[in-house]
Amino acid sequence: MDKVKLKTIDVWDTILRRKCHPDYIKRSTAYYFYLKYYKLHLISSVDKLFDTRVSIERSIGQDCQRRGFDDEYLISDVFLKWVNCFINSEIHDVPSIALDLYDWEFKQEKKSIYLDPTIEAFLEEYPSEETIFLSDFYMSSVDLEKLLTHAKINKNIVSSGISSADILFNKRSGKLFDYVSDKFNISPGNEDWIHIGDNEWSDVKVPASKNIKSIRYLPTDEHGYREYKESLWGNNEKLIEDAVNNIIKSSVTFDSNDSKRTEFAIGLKAMPLIAGFTLKILETAIDTKSERIYFFTREGEFFIKAFELLIEYLKTQLQELDLPVIDILEVSRLSTFAPSLQEISLKEMMRIWNLYSTQSVSALFKTLNVNIADYVDYVNKYKINPDEDIIYPWQDERIQNLFNDSEFKDKLWHHVLTQRSLLMNYFETKGLSKNKDMNVCVVDVGWRGTIHDNIALLYPNIHFTGVYLGLQTYLNEQPANTAKVAFGPNINLSVEFPHFLDSVAPIEMITNSPSGSVIGYTKENNEYVAIRKIDDGENKSWYEFTRFFQDGILTGLKEFYPYILDYGLTHHELRDYSLRIWETLINGNNKSLMEAFNNLNHNETFGVGTYINKKHVPSLRDIYNSLWDRRSRQALIGFIKSNQWSDGIRGRQYINWAHKHILGLLIDFAVFYKHRFYKKK
Repeated sequence: MDKVKLKTIDVWDTILRRKCHPDYIKRSTAYYFYLKYYKLHLISSVDKLFDTRVSIERSIGQDCQRRGFDDEYLISDVFLKWVNCFINSEIHDVPSIALDLYDWEFKQEKKSIYLDPTIEAFLEEYPSEETIFLSDFYMSSVDLEKLLTHAKINKNIVSSGISSADILFNKRSGKLFDYVSDKFNISPGNEDWIHIGDNEWSDVKVPASKNIKSIRYLPTDEHGYREYKESLWGNNEKLIEDAVNNIIKSSVTFDSNDSKRTEFAIGLKAMPLIAGFTLKILETAIDTKSERIYFFTREGEFFIKAFELLIEYLKTQLQELDLPVIDILEVSRLSTFAPSLQEISLKEMMRIWNLYSTQSVSALFKTLNVNIADYVDYVNKYKINPDEDIIYPWQDERIQNLFNDSEFKDKLWHHVLTQRSLLMNYFETKGLSKNKDMNVCVVDVGWRGTIHDNIALLYPNIHFTGVYLGLQTYLNEQPANTAKVAFGPNINLSVEFPHFLDSVAPIEMITNSPSGSVIGYTKENNEYVAIRKIDDGENKSWYEFTRFFQDGILTGLKEFYPYILDYGLTHHELRDYSLRIWETLINGNNKSLMEAFNNLNHNETFGVGTYINKKHVPSLRDIYNSLWDRRSRQALIGFIKSNQWSDGIRGRQYINWAHKHILGLLIDFAVFYKHRFYKKK
């Protein structure tokens, strides 16, 4: 082709391409605005920040039109107005904040862009005396030149050009072409000017209408990739699945001969559930202005690993990000319940009996973390069989007499005060003090926040916000200084996925740690420390399944967290996909998880007073005998209360078909009854 006088080239999706939909760049900046400047603007919704920016762009563009220009704007003007919407300019340096946001967005553009792989060769087919770019874009031509340089364009092909943001005229209206014609003193229609671009209207039809030779650049592979990326905008589940698939392809997994590669792969696929939960923790801590985040043992020991990976990544990307202190708090229901008692009375015991309406005195004393041998005289005095399962203990005359006994109450209260002193001295080493007035977040797997309540009662000046995977219906009065939120279902707000909370034991198992349960506190070498009880039977499932599952999650998180900032993803965007993962984990179809759960020795010392072997199930004879034998019936009810995962029962391979389906039906009926008819006595 003969050399023409002028060649103009579109920039976006012609010279430069993005790895994502362009609005994700804006979304990333909105998330950055939220994370870094929340304490100044107090806007919890990234959607609101994003939508406000878009509205400002539209408003400035409309104002330009009223002044005789096209609907264009310079992004620095948008950012200045955007920040002014939310931050008081009389108190804070709004121009500096706006510049910081601009720098972030420019950095994100640089991370996202790449040079179209065939554009340079294509442009060489159309020689010209002069070549410039023409772009309808909200950054200046100077910054566009920087982006082209970053993408390593051959500067002999194109090195400079015009941005619509500089002159407030664009290609869409055709006025940018008129501007070029005047500037370069070139008349359209004489074959001296060609324009190349991808957009059918702005780059083909508009210049053609002005007798400018136009060539559409639309390479099949890159255009198809662009269409796929654009399809991800607004489709969060598809975006997350795409990210997970990319991570799976690129992640280092176990050797193909390793027997644990399956567990690792399951964890890798389940990773977004924990990613979403960690984002819920972070965003809740920011929104509540919490000074500290405490992760409760034992599940918290895994959650903090996942959370630390998030914080480590954020700190590499965001300068001067003010984040709460994070720490493990070694606690359990057992170690915190007795110290939290406000008095020794039946009313105060209802905090446990609302959860366990059938309980033996032996189990009650274990729940109170006391040795029943020290109280055997009182138990015998009121003719109580310590191993008798008492239905509605608060209605039993013997229990009523026991809790009216002043000597018994004084002795038990002394135990409470002793345990409370040890606990609070240990908590002091973790930054919790009765004299402090502050906001903190606490993190646990779920399900009613009993530990949270216990601690809150001891520290009335501290406001505790609990963040949980899920929350069941509260059965006890909530302390005034508490709030609770859930990443997954919260039955206290809406009846959403209630079956998730009927099957919590497998979720506890896969988020567990092998470090043992906290059973109290003591002073060693002038330091207050937690006492741990490690059960080898309980840890067997962790060593055989959970640790490899968790390794898969943690490996995936390292690769996934960059998506959070690059795409501006909050916990809201991850939630639906995460709930589908939760559903998959409890549907009983995962053989490896099922085998691990069936071998679980579950700690139910608090409330029940012992460990529950999940492999044990009532026989068909036991079920038959329960029709008339009270002991068999109570045993069956106890089994159902501790095993509400009916899909897990049906998935067991070592039980015959009839046996497991009868058990499954009984559990389903009990769960249905609980949801529809059960009322606390």
